[in-house]
Amino acid sequence: MARAKRPAGKKTKKSQVRSAKKTGSKKSAGRASPAKPKRKARSIQSTGSTATSETAYENDDLDPRERYMSLGDHLEELRKRLLWILGVVLVATVGFGIFSYDLHSILVQPFKAVSDYPLLLQAVAGPLDVVIRLSLLLGTLTTAPIILWILWGFITPAVSRKVAWIGNMSVLASGFLFWGGVIFTWFNLFPISLEMFFKVMLMGLENTIPQTTIEKYYSFLFMVHMGAGLIFQIPLLIVALGALGILTIEWHKKYWRFFITAVFILSAIITPPDPITQSILAGPIIVLYGIAVTIVWFLERSRRKKELVERELR
Repeated sequence: MARAKRPAGKKTKKSQVRSAKKTGSKKSAGRASPAKPKRKARSIQSTGSTATSETAYENDDLDPRERYMSLGDHLEELRKRLLWILGVVLVATVGFGIFSYDLHSILVQPFKAVSDYPLLLQAVAGPLDVVIRLSLLLGTLTTAPIILWILWGFITPAVSRKVAWIGNMSVLASGFLFWGGVIFTWFNLFPISLEMFFKVMLMGLENTIPQTTIEKYYSFLFMVHMGAGLIFQIPLLIVALGALGILTIEWHKKYWRFFITAVFILSAIITPPDPITQSILAGPIIVLYGIAVTIVWFLERSRRKKELVERELR
């Protein structure tokens, strides 16, 4: 039985849909597709919710302090900086380890100046322990300002440019003060401390020779130098607290005696318990304290002038 032919010129619904799709695809292919609007970046909050930002999706070209960082980004940045600190200390430690014997001959000179007897070795594995301890302590001591700089870099994007600049100058000043304290201690405080321990205080002890183990000698050496470097940070701390309005000039007028007493107590903890070495360490700190208070006075003076100008403009 012959199949009935469809009348010419007429199309079924299915064929009309197919032809419409074909013609539509051809027309769309001939025309240029309109530009899609840029996606907006989304900043991930610490709670996990998302919020639309005004920044464009390509925010990698923005300043670091204008970017949106999630909690995971902050932790990743902190991890990178801790790895940098570990790497810096490790490189410095290995470098000092290579020249550990030459450094040992230099560091024992203050002891040779006050004692005619050699240093004692307490354990069989003492040489290895001494080399590792000497390298690690020197690596940590020398890289302390760099470690502070790396840690400050983690905080810098969260503050304004002015505060970041002040922080950079403070970190630089902290490094100078730290190394100033270490150098001052090596050339002045440490030799006098050994002389007080092994000569002056030994006069009343009969049948006693000035001798100690190499481990205890290095422990005392680094305790004195590290403590002096940290104490030399006090003036910078006073300036910072004065700039924030916490320790004002009025406060220093009332409590400066207590501050000087505290400096002498800290000096007594780090140095031998005699007034000479305490004064040698406390003297420069008191001088730096006076300079810090003077800087705070200038800061408060400029702050008062600024407030007067603002009142007049109102």
